[in-house]
This record gives sequence, structure tokens and C-alpha cells, in this order.
Amino acid sequence: MGETAENLNYDCNYNMFLAKIMLSNLPTNEDRQKAIKWMKKLTNCNRSIEEMKLRNDFMYYLVVNIQQGELQPPFTENPPSSTLPNIAHLLPGGIAEAEAPDDEKPPTKQPMLYEKSPDGGAFLAAQPVPRCGAFCYLAVVARDPKSRD
Repeated sequence: MGETAENLNYDCNYNMFLAKIMLSNLPTNEDRQKAIKWMKKLTNCNRSIEEMKLRNDFMYYLVVNIQQGELQPPFTENPPSSTLPNIAHLLPGGIAEAEAPDDEKPPTKQPMLYEKSPDGGAFLAAQPVPRCGAFCYLAVVARDPKSRD
């Protein structure tokens, strides 16, 4: 998606919606309250395009944490009163990982769908992703009727 403020705000609002509807995935009220504090903090991070991009990165990882039902750093602590770039290195793929030598970077794990795909996910990566809605993938495989598994 483009880098305009309108698109960045759309992405943030969509992830905010997802976070709100999945909030019950978090097991404790304390975790839910931290997630809400983070959402409020991120809502106010819109002074520049760069800050909005960073806000969207934080929002994405917050949604992933809520979806998995467990908060991971930096979301295990209350949001900072300072600006977000001060803790950008805590996010997966953040500044610390980008600047680390290749032999010190943690190995990245591909999604299972890509690992199991015969083409390594090349087909899926080339497919359009809808701006709103869902993406569905269906595979039909024919077997030789003579062979029994």
C-alpha cells in the first residue's frame, strides 16, 4: 500500500479494529489493560509520515501478540511517554536486527504455508492481497486411483 497519510491511517484503523475484537484472547485483565494503553498511545502517533509508519509497525506486532494470546516485549510494559523511535529496536526486524552482522542475526522462520509449498511460497507471494476482506487459497490435488496410501 502507498505511503500517504490516508493509507497509513487506514492500515492503523484496520489493525486497531482487529486488536479490539481480539482483546479477549489475552488471558488476564492486566494484559488487556496494557494492550489498551498501547492502542491509546499509538492512536496519538501521527505527527509525520515516518512516525505513522513506525506506529503501524507497532500496531501490527500488537495485533499479532493479541492474536497469539500473549504479550511479548515491548508490550509487556506500559507504553513509553516518549516517542516510539526510542524503542523501535525492540520490534522484530527493528533497528538492532537490521544493523547486526548476518552471522549474528537470528534465523527467520517462514510461515508454514510457505515451508510446505512445493515452490517455497512463490505462487502465494505473487497473488494480490485485498485492501479489505479476506484472502483464500484452495489447492486440489489428484491422486492416482491405483495407489493406496
